[in-house]
Amino acid sequence: LFSIVKFLKVTLDKGYSNVFHADSGNASFSVMANTLRGVYDTDVLIAAANSFTGSVLAADYTENMAASMIMPNDLRAYQRTMNGAELTETVRAFVEGCEGRGSLPVVSGIAIEVKEENGGFTLTGITRDGKPLREDETVTVTCLATAGGMAPLFADESRAFEGGDTRVRDTWSAYVSEGNAVLAEPENYITLR
Repeated sequence: LFSIVKFLKVTLDKGYSNVFHADSGNASFSVMANTLRGVYDTDVLIAAANSFTGSVLAADYTENMAASMIMPNDLRAYQRTMNGAELTETVRAFVEGCEGRGSLPVVSGIAIEVKEENGGFTLTGITRDGKPLREDETVTVTCLATAGGMAPLFADESRAFEGGDTRVRDTWSAYVSEGNAVLAEPENYITLR
């Protein structure tokens, strides 16, 4: 009896640090969020800070190594269409529920401004395509979080999210296993004041 081992090599030409910078965010987490925004075909992606595992290395990755770029927690993707006002409230829930800089969310498709005061965080602004987010703007939003992390958003039954049935790690692994995985460039997604 023989077993067949599937070996897939993904070569990443650039590496990115996972150090958080107050004027731009975490480059490696931004790379992952921007890439997953394309994988999920969504306008905006909001990821819990504990979605990704660390630095993105300029190296050859096996399929298993690439899969380990996503945290093994029960991270799921939840999606819905919303207007700018609803998006602001969704981002606020992710930002203002945080404890410590390392727990601030990673966003893609938007940039956020956050004020740190007395150990807490306040969302002070959102831009999209370099302009302030309009309240009447319609966008598809994908949130990467555990069911527990989404609990505050699930409380409002009038704004139901779809999805949550597939782990993000499984979606990422399927994308990598296609053999043509390309990582998006990082963006400056946060300004912390």
